[in-house]
Amino acid sequence: MPWETVLIIVIVAGAVVPAFAIWWHYRDTVNIRVQDGVNDDKAAATMFIRVLDAAQKTLVIHDDGNQMDGTVYNDDRVVQAVRHRLRENQELSIRCLFNDRQDLDLVQRMRSEFPGRFEVWYREGPRPVGDIHYKIADGGAFGHISTHLHGQPERRFKLLDCSSAKRRTRKIAFGPYLARFQRAIEGQAATTG
Repeated sequence: MPWETVLIIVIVAGAVVPAFAIWWHYRDTVNIRVQDGVNDDKAAATMFIRVLDAAQKTLVIHDDGNQMDGTVYNDDRVVQAVRHRLRENQELSIRCLFNDRQDLDLVQRMRSEFPGRFEVWYREGPRPVGDIHYKIADGGAFGHISTHLHGQPERRFKLLDCSSAKRRTRKIAFGPYLARFQRAIEGQAATTG
């Protein structure tokens, strides 16, 4: 075989094999449905309820949890939806990590009504710069990710429906957030209250 043919085979193989490996690793991402944009308080409450409704076993929440006009954690629709889901689904647990230790309706009511199934931790120290907030159902089956300045009513968000995706793909989408949450509540980064 002439050296030119060997060189062409090596070049083609050098391009095709990595491309195939990349495609193979990420092929399941087509099963993720993504909605993104900017939302306000009313839309944030509706999205919270969508993620809550998708949760069968767990709902993990990280947010500022600050007392401000329009916060979802004082929204009666949200409080009633959480109460309803916890009553109808005895296997569901909700775990929250808030940056601010403030008096929120949702926290007060659900802690007293569902002790052990509604848990809250508070981050120690100042709010991290560029903090990303999330609500993640069932280890990544469905979730909401947002970024915003502290107290800002409009938020950039992504709503990801990974319910048709494989576990590995869910881990790619939500794994870093869930790992960060776990490290915070197990380490010195947060306290219960």
